Amino acid sequence: MTRIAPVIPALTGLRGIAAWWVVFYHFKEIFPSTGFTVFNTVLNDGFLAVDLFFVLSGFIISLNYSNRFETFSWREYGHFLGLRLGRIYPLHLFMMIVFLLNPLAITLASHQHAVGNRYGAAYYAMSVVLIQNWGFTDSLAWNVPAWSISAEWFAYLVFPCIAILGRWASTIWRAIAGLLISIIILHYVIQLARGDIAQNGLLRCLLEFLAGNLVYRLSQDQIVARTFVSRGAMLFCLVLIAAMVVFQMPSYPISALAWSALIFGLIRKDGIFSRFLSLSPVVWIGEYSYSTYLVHYFVRDWIKFAMAGSEPQSLLWLTVYVLATAICSFFLYRLIEVPGRRFVRNLVNGRGTPSLAGGAPMS
Repeated sequence: MTRIAPVIPALTGLRGIAAWWVVFYHFKEIFPSTGFTVFNTVLNDGFLAVDLFFVLSGFIISLNYSNRFETFSWREYGHFLGLRLGRIYPLHLFMMIVFLLNPLAITLASHQHAVGNRYGAAYYAMSVVLIQNWGFTDSLAWNVPAWSISAEWFAYLVFPCIAILGRWASTIWRAIAGLLISIIILHYVIQLARGDIAQNGLLRCLLEFLAGNLVYRLSQDQIVARTFVSRGAMLFCLVLIAAMVVFQMPSYPISALAWSALIFGLIRKDGIFSRFLSLSPVVWIGEYSYSTYLVHYFVRDWIKFAMAGSEPQSLLWLTVYVLATAICSFFLYRLIEVPGRRFVRNLVNGRGTPSLAGGAPMS
């Protein structure tokens, strides 16, 4: 019988906080001017929330599925992919259909009647089959944030290999060494690609997904998982975040190490951060986070259409953006994401399955 992983509500809450960090990051230019340097730095570093999603996803998927691949089985592999596809694809496909409204509106309303490079047919076709961030393009288009869903899907496809690599980390020191090596490689990947997501997104996801798997391996050790180690990991995370925000230290590889420490520190449910992220309203936000993530760029586009000619910085438009994103998230989650997930899940195994621990981030 397949082991059911324990539920970790704090990770669901963390997912929600990260999703809204991305939401604000993609509309940062509309924020009213503020003299708070720390706030501006945090806002401008919102792209790092995607790295948090990748590490978190690697941890959650490993927590729920690693034991299924102790011995490889094509049947188990197909079942795993079916469940993961059911989790990410129905809402993604729906949003790709909705995004057809954008070039239509531009064609009808603009003076030039030209949609530009963002709405090309080839990128759209690749997005529909979730391969748009596999190195076939040199830019992001259509539903821009969905590049990470494409990268995640690739990580799911190779997850048995990641699980095998993770099993090499059979001791504490091997797991720590593997984690540090993956983060160091990540640093050079980012440097070589000069921050270009179209070039580094896939490797960025895979390396951080592997880091999440190694955090899972560490969490299974009874000695490492003690309370004082967990609190030490949280303190280490805060120090690393302070180094990035206050002292302007480079985001990579510090952020990936910080997110690894954060996730490890949240595994125990007795810490102050874990208790906060486990509060019902925060967990609720986390439950809706995938819908939030996939719809917010569409809302952003239409808010920008509507505010053409308005002041570039406006608290009113920012409020409209936040409310519209939240409302759309609610309806998409209820009407598309959950029914779509249930439909595909029933096709895969003919019955419902228990909820996964903390949910799968961004998927």
